[in-house]
Order: sequence, then structure tokens, then C-alpha cells
Amino acid sequence: MPPLRRRKPDGMFHSSPSHMQGTAVLCLMSRVAFAAILLPWFLIGGLTKVGGLSMSMGPTVDGLPLSLGAYFAYAPDRIGSMDAGLPDFDVPTQVLVGLMVLLELALPVLIVLGLLTRPAVILLALHQTVFFLRTTSTDDFGALFDASPFDMVPDQLLLWVMLIAPLALFGAGPLSVDHAAARWKARQR
Repeated sequence: MPPLRRRKPDGMFHSSPSHMQGTAVLCLMSRVAFAAILLPWFLIGGLTKVGGLSMSMGPTVDGLPLSLGAYFAYAPDRIGSMDAGLPDFDVPTQVLVGLMVLLELALPVLIVLGLLTRPAVILLALHQTVFFLRTTSTDDFGALFDASPFDMVPDQLLLWVMLIAPLALFGAGPLSVDHAAARWKARQR
């Protein structure tokens, strides 16, 4: 007879302690790999979009703390010709770009800390989907496993998905703020 399955606080069914340990190690390894590979990439990329910093891509626009590079990244269709100087952006575009920059800086930190991990992973996946759809044409997209260093988009997406999929499925694991908060909440009952 198979062992009884029980539902754990993370919402998943676990059939054995070794399964739980394997899941915990997988989630921790995913977060460590994310911190080593993608956290610097996201933070540097996000900081280049904040105006007034030494690494900013272009001047600030419309008095907001966003650099022109942020608008090039998240609203390239709104830039138009730069012949007449800096363009004026409407409020929805400013809100979109500001929100995208904020998400680019905050979500990776939440994932590494293991705080609100599942929502952060889902929002980061949506963030990157919006970014790629707005900035990458289908002609430049490339193909999966094409071994071309110039057409990396599908390969990068596959790497990112495989890196964050365990976190979306299982949560951050026992060495996380999420787990500590769940344990504290359970003790309060």
C-alpha cells in the first residue's frame, strides 16, 4: 500500500520526508542560482533606467526619476524621432514605465529573499513577457537550440523558466521568509 499523502502548508502534496527534502534543496538551489545569475542582471538593468545615477542610460525625462533608457526599454514605440528634443510622455506611459522599472528592481530581491515568492515569480515572468513582446521583433527572435550567439532570446527564456519553475511550483522552501512567516503564523493559532 502506498504511503498516505498529506497536504503541507505550501499547498503541495508530499508523500515522504525525502520528497520534502529534495524539494527544499531544489528550491534553495533555484534561489541561489537566481541570485548568482539573474539578480545582478536585473539590478544593473533596473538601475540603468533610474535617472540621475552614474550608470543611467540618458537624461531624466519629464521630471521623473526615470532615464530616457527606461522609455527606450519599455515604451520604444512612444519615443519617435529625437530631432525635436526629448519627447513628452503621457501619464499612462509614465505609469507603465515607472511600474516596469520598480518591478525589475523589486521582484528579483523578493525572489532571492523568499518573500512572496510565488507571486513574485509570476509577476517577473509577466514582466519579462511584456518586455520581450514590446522590444523584440519576430525577425530577431531566433530559434530554440539554434547554437547562434546572436539569437539567444528563446534560449534565455528557457533558462529563466527552468530556473524559476521550481519556485512557482513549490514556493521558496524552508530557508525563506515565506516559510518563517508561515511557521510564525501557525504558532500564533
